[in-house]
Order: sequence, then structure tokens, then C-alpha cells
Amino acid sequence: MKILLAPDSFKGSLTAEEFCTAFKKGVEKISNETTFDFLPVADGGEGTLNCLLSAMDGKTLTCTVQNSLYEEVDVPIGFFENGRTAVIEAAYANGLPQIKGRENPGITSTYGVGQMIAFAVDMGAKQIYLTLGGSSTNDCGLGMLAALGACFYNKEGISFVPTGDTLSEIEEIDLSMMYPRLQGARFEGMCDVKNPLCGPNGCSYIYAPQKGADSEMVKRLDEGCMHVAELFNKMRTTDFSLCEGAGAAGGLGFAILAGLNGTLRSGIDMVLDLCGFDKRIEDCDCIVTGEGSFDYQSLMGKVIGGIIDRVAKSQKKIPVTVFCGKLGKIESKPKELADIIEISKGQELSYALSHTKENVENAAAKWCSEIINA
Repeated sequence: MKILLAPDSFKGSLTAEEFCTAFKKGVEKISNETTFDFLPVADGGEGTLNCLLSAMDGKTLTCTVQNSLYEEVDVPIGFFENGRTAVIEAAYANGLPQIKGRENPGITSTYGVGQMIAFAVDMGAKQIYLTLGGSSTNDCGLGMLAALGACFYNKEGISFVPTGDTLSEIEEIDLSMMYPRLQGARFEGMCDVKNPLCGPNGCSYIYAPQKGADSEMVKRLDEGCMHVAELFNKMRTTDFSLCEGAGAAGGLGFAILAGLNGTLRSGIDMVLDLCGFDKRIEDCDCIVTGEGSFDYQSLMGKVIGGIIDRVAKSQKKIPVTVFCGKLGKIESKPKELADIIEISKGQELSYALSHTKENVENAAAKWCSEIINA
């Protein structure tokens, strides 16, 4: 039997790579005739770069940029295909963990993401993928564009770098200096949300409260986003603020569409494409995936849902088994989903988190034994 191991991380307890190692160890307690293909997966958010580096032939280079509060940080950028392709995990520059305890989407900036792009372009990358998860910002991605040469002017004609609090102060936008800097590079954003930029389902109302905004700030941020959308509508024939994913990462999705002339795609779809998933399942007998908490949301644009969708579209109908720490509500089980195994059933949360590796090993051994004896 050949097993493709394609898990997400068990957040807070086990990385996707550690899951693969623990699962293999558990199976080998029962059978020495099983082979494995390790494919740790991420959905376009945290951990995506490491996932791609483990699955593809690539390297990382480090550059110094500013985080969302303008503090210098060293960040990795992945380069693939002899440097022609770059993968930028935006959260290394604009993520929440770096400013923990100081969250404020009114003043945070995506400027550092633009600096990462500039570094990748200067190194020769022509295809750039950006992961959009985990942001601390709500600046419509204008900080990113400013770092690449875009100019934003207030009513006094003074150029400034907008943040969430100052979006409404923009009177004029000039992108002309940005495009020569980009040297014809193409951009794709990886995201797993479909929110537009503005309104009750936009980035401000849905995500800004998680980043430190109170109700008054949320209203101000949304008004700023609407103002930015109106300014870009004067420059573009498409209202990109209405596009699915424009609200990703505090409007970073919008900036990729309207400012970088890029596209947005499902993060998990893009990751599976880059990792050659469709080719790798051709000689497998089964797929094992997993995550810390599995419920109906796991089937909606996340790792497990993306894998099941791919299997459903493939000619070879390979059974998929999910291992999870906690099993929540599932409204309907896809036919491709052969089994769901809750590895810490009945355990206290603190105990389960500290024994996840052991639980994976034991569950894998039990699963393998049941298959052999079936």
C-alpha cells in the first residue's frame, strides 16, 4: 500500500511535517510493506512557504523589511524555477504575531509586503505568488503599493503612505512610477476568503475587530475603503472592490487586483497545483489528511476540502481519510471521504495538545491494523 500523506498543521501542537513523521512511525509498528509520499500542505496562509519548500525544489533568501508598525524584521522569500518564481508569505511582514499586544488596524501598514516584492523583482523573479492570510492591516494594500513607487496625495498635494485611519484623506493617486519598477512581473494572490472590499461583508466589518478595531474604528475603516474604491474606479474600467477576495488581508487582495493587475485564486488550489498534487496521486492507494479541528468549515476552501475536491475531479477515485484532534459538526459527508478519525476523543484539551504526536502514532497504528484485518 502506498499512502499520500497530505495534512495541514495541527495548530498549537503539531506541524504538518511532524504529523507525517508520527503517522509513518505508527503505521510501521504494524506493517513494513507500506510506502509513503509526504506532502505537508497549507491553504495559502501561515506555513504555505515552508509547505512549498518541502514539496518543491527551491531556496530561500532573507531580506530586511518593515513590519506593519515600521519596525525592521528579517523575512524569508522562497525562490523556485531557478529564481523565476517567488513565493512571498505576506504575514512575515504584516502579520499579527509580530505586533501582539499592539494591534491597531488604523495605523498598521502593508509597506513591508511591498518591500518583499521589490526584493523578489530585483532578484529577477517574474512570477510572484503572495499568500494573504494572517494580516494585521486594513490599508487596502496601499502601503504595499507605496513601497513599489505608487504616490498618494492629500488635499494639500503632499505625498504620504496611507493607513486605515488615513484612507479618506487621499485626493489623488499616481501609479505611473510603480510599473517600471515591477519590470513586467505577474502576480497571483492566494486566499481562502471571498469577501469584497467594502460593506457589511467587507474586510473592515468582518475582520478588523479581530485585529483590534472597535465599532467606531470599523465604521471609519469601511468608509476609507469605500473612498479608495471610488478613486480606483476613476482609473479602472472594473470595480475591483466587488471581486471575491478583494477584502482578503485588509484589502491586500484589492491592491493585487487594482494596483498590480494581478489575479486571486483559492490558496489550497494554487498550493496543490504548485506541489503537483494531481500527478502525485496517480500511483497512490489512499490519501491521509488531517487538521487539529475538523468540521463543516474544513470542507469550504481549506486544505481538506481542497484535497477532496481534487479527488472528486480526478479519474482515479482514491479514498481519503481524515485524522483530526477534535471532530465538530458536519452537515454532509462527501462520498470521497472514506473515514474520519478523532485521535483525541474523550481527552481533556490540555492533555490532547501535549500528546498529539503520541495520539497520531496510536491512531495510525490502529487504522493500519484494521485495514490489514478487514
